[in-house]
Amino acid sequence: MIKKVVIILSLIFSASFAQSNVDIFIIDSYVTPELPHKIKITFFTSDSVKSKIKFDGNSEILISQNFIDEHNFEMLYETLKHDSTSIPFQIIAEDKKGNISKSDKFDLALPGEYNIEITNNSNFIDLCFGGIIYLIPSPTLVFSGTESKFSLNKEIPLIAFYNGGYNYPSGYISLEYSHIFNLADNNYLRAGYKQIIQTKIIKYISPGINVTTNFNGFNGISPEISFGLFNFYETFTLYARYRYNYGLDNSSVDFQEISIGLFTSAISFNY
Repeated sequence: MIKKVVIILSLIFSASFAQSNVDIFIIDSYVTPELPHKIKITFFTSDSVKSKIKFDGNSEILISQNFIDEHNFEMLYETLKHDSTSIPFQIIAEDKKGNISKSDKFDLALPGEYNIEITNNSNFIDLCFGGIIYLIPSPTLVFSGTESKFSLNKEIPLIAFYNGGYNYPSGYISLEYSHIFNLADNNYLRAGYKQIIQTKIIKYISPGINVTTNFNGFNGISPEISFGLFNFYETFTLYARYRYNYGLDNSSVDFQEISIGLFTSAISFNY
């Protein structure tokens, strides 16, 4: 079984790297403090592309109609529609083959005098609501032989590693606690590393490996694969995960897990 899981992870990992996305590296994004307020954004791309920018609630704006890799954007701030203290924006790049790459959303902070009262429809309220939902443990089905049980898991990304301009890290180190119901030894702790590979079809594919223990007879490793399906309240991503828990002790019983949950690197230490 372990060999099959490793083969599946390897095939998915290789297929994901075969896709070619243009990396977008944000250098500066700010609003000038002096009047008239101007938005200034500078970014680089890993290939020569045409570029546009999309602010939430506004139409797409052309940045460059020529294929370049260094991009500068400037416009008067007051021309944008907004209803919060920041405006999410997204960079859209088109390469010479017509392939479209999009960055995740970044927040552009408003100047001090534009800090308006936040309404119930604002992104801040949505983010708070999303944060409350994020604290809810991930529902999980556990399979061991012919038996199936229910579990609640909570993963905390501790350290995230970035090598590009996207909101998703290239990988992260996590700590996770699991409680399996109706089981004598029902509490598990995991520490692991997860690689994140962004794709065009879904948000990302994330193979990972964990060391797992229940401090009472089960000590092993847990290879896994996660699929980032779609963004939730902009900061969070809903994922589906499969994991195989392989016990290294002779007395340990292997088991499998299928779960759904929310991922964000907003609470981690980013490097």
